[in-house]
Amino acid sequence: MRFDPLPLARRGLALAILLILVGMVYAAAVQPLVDDYRDTTQSIDQMSALLQRYQRVAGNLAPLQAELASVQQRQGAKDGFFTGANDTLVAAQLQGKLRTAVEAAHGELKSTQVLPAEDDGKMRRITVRGQMASTLGAVQRVIYELEASSPYLFVDNLTLRARAAERRAEVPDQDPILDVRFDVYGYLSSAK
Repeated sequence: MRFDPLPLARRGLALAILLILVGMVYAAAVQPLVDDYRDTTQSIDQMSALLQRYQRVAGNLAPLQAELASVQQRQGAKDGFFTGANDTLVAAQLQGKLRTAVEAAHGELKSTQVLPAEDDGKMRRITVRGQMASTLGAVQRVIYELEASSPYLFVDNLTLRARAAERRAEVPDQDPILDVRFDVYGYLSSAK
C-alpha cells in the first residue's frame, strides 16, 4: 500500500480553509457582539455609580439649602442690616439681642417695647425701647455689646437715674444700681 500524501494535504487544506472561515465568521459576527456586550456592561456600571452619587447628592440637598439660607442671612448681617421677612420678626431679633446683652452683663432687663417702624430712605428703621436696672459698668458693657454687634445697632435716648433708696444707703465700695432707659435701633434693608 502506497501512501498518498495528496489526500492528507487536501484534508489539511480543507481544515485550514474551515478554520479561516470560522475565524472570519467570528471576527465579522461574534466579536462585535462580544465587544458591544463588554462596552454596554461597562457603561451600565458607570451609570450605576453615577446614579448612586447623584442620589447621595440629592439626599444632602435639604441640609445644603438650609446652610445656604444661613449663609445668606449672615451675609445680610455682615452688610450691617437685619434680615427678616417682616418688621415683627426683625423686632423680635432685636429684642433677643438686647436680652442677651443685658444678661451677659449681669443686668436686669425690666421691660422692652417695640416702637413703630419708620422708613428711612431705602431702609426701614426698627426700634425697641428697653428699661433695665444695673450698675454703671454693666450699662457700659451692654451699650458696647449692642453697638459693636452685627448687624449694626444704635443706642439713642439714653437716660440714667440712680435709685433714690440706693442713694441714701450707698456703700462707698459698691457701685449704685441705676435705672436705665434707652432706645436701640437697627435697619432692615428694603432693597433686599
